[in-house]
Amino acid sequence: MRGDLSRRRFASGVLQAAAAGVLPSCGREPSDARPQREDLPSVEPAAAVEVAPPSSIVPATPATTPITHAGPPELDGDFPDWTLGDASASTHTMLMFRGNPSHSFYGAGTLAEQPELLWRKRLGDHSGTRADGTTFRWAGTGWTGQPVRWGSRIYVGAVDTKFYCFDANTGAQEWSFDDGGMYKSSCCFYAGRVYVGNVDNRIRCLDARDGTLVWSYNTGRDCDSSPCVSGGRLYIGGEDGKLKCLDPATGSLHWELPLGEGIGAPRGSGGIESSPAVADGEVYVGHYDGYLICVDANTGAQRWRASTGGDTDVSPVVIGDLVYVATETGSPFLRAFDRSKGGALVWEFQSWRGFWSTPAVLGDRLYIGGHDGVMYCLAADSGAVIWTFAAQASIWCSPVLVDGKLAFGSHDPFFYLLDADTGALLWKHEVGGRTHSTPCVVDNKIYVGSTNGYFHCFG
Repeated sequence: MRGDLSRRRFASGVLQAAAAGVLPSCGREPSDARPQREDLPSVEPAAAVEVAPPSSIVPATPATTPITHAGPPELDGDFPDWTLGDASASTHTMLMFRGNPSHSFYGAGTLAEQPELLWRKRLGDHSGTRADGTTFRWAGTGWTGQPVRWGSRIYVGAVDTKFYCFDANTGAQEWSFDDGGMYKSSCCFYAGRVYVGNVDNRIRCLDARDGTLVWSYNTGRDCDSSPCVSGGRLYIGGEDGKLKCLDPATGSLHWELPLGEGIGAPRGSGGIESSPAVADGEVYVGHYDGYLICVDANTGAQRWRASTGGDTDVSPVVIGDLVYVATETGSPFLRAFDRSKGGALVWEFQSWRGFWSTPAVLGDRLYIGGHDGVMYCLAADSGAVIWTFAAQASIWCSPVLVDGKLAFGSHDPFFYLLDADTGALLWKHEVGGRTHSTPCVVDNKIYVGSTNGYFHCFG
């Protein structure tokens, strides 16, 4: 058995819930109206896994913009030295999407049951014209859009084409970087640098002190996937369908694995929008074609793939021998696979409108938001329902679990705090827009952006 990669345990009794009925499949473009829910879905028996032949590894190709300056920066003052070794993970702060390479750490500190708004910053807007002639205007932060914090600074990308650094305590802007399109994904902090993908087909490395561009790599298509640094290597997916492994210091390509843009994928939705998880020398990523794919982290060789049944934008979560992942369309299931058995299916749970939320797994419980507007608490070993909480609209935000409390936003204008044991509502705050982004919880504070154009700090 592989060790449990979860950073902390949440001790609580499991409430037994009986579930009956299977909900119908969702369409490709569901509405945001919350459905009526009378029954909870049942947990169905596991099916066999599909094992795929190895895919070819493409050798490195020159795609990196020349480096502005090399070597890790010297950090001083209120910006702590990097002391965490060769993995971008921590138990006292948030440095990447879902906290660590296995996506199993959700924040640090304690949370008040009735947080107050400490500060908020107005971000810019982004407008334009689509290919069909229609116009759009977006603001705030996108999906998955989780901030990271190091020392007294908080970092976040926005859809206004800027990447920001704020003072984590006051909200004062330290710097911003603007060189391309929208930032929708989450960033990753490693060795004094910040890594972030963009819809302009690039991943960038910035000096965390002042926002200076260190290097830029052309990914070929949009980067909704969030970078992950583990073992001194950077892993990221792209809508070009390629899983890439880069040197975080230089941006040079170690390897890339072409998995395809997706059969019939519309532009802006294909390939890999899932963020890679890394554990025990393996990389796990979801794909538009409906697969969870396991890859050798060192060589890029594909080890196995398991059928998820539909477009898999939800990012994998690795806990012990299990990998949890969910789909948004086609066959909208949350599934648990056994990675020690080549991706064998352990259990599955169906929500009729699918998932964009990446689950949080801690101890014997799993928490995930559904496009049906329901926050689910399930037994992590079986998928049995423990409790549910109905928001007023879809939940794309990935929940975070800190101090026995579950924090998340919704497509309604509220940000919620629940008792993680019972699902009871502790607090909600009207943020004025949808919350697609994942919150960051550090030092007793909650940092999160919304589509009304504001970036909030609660505490």
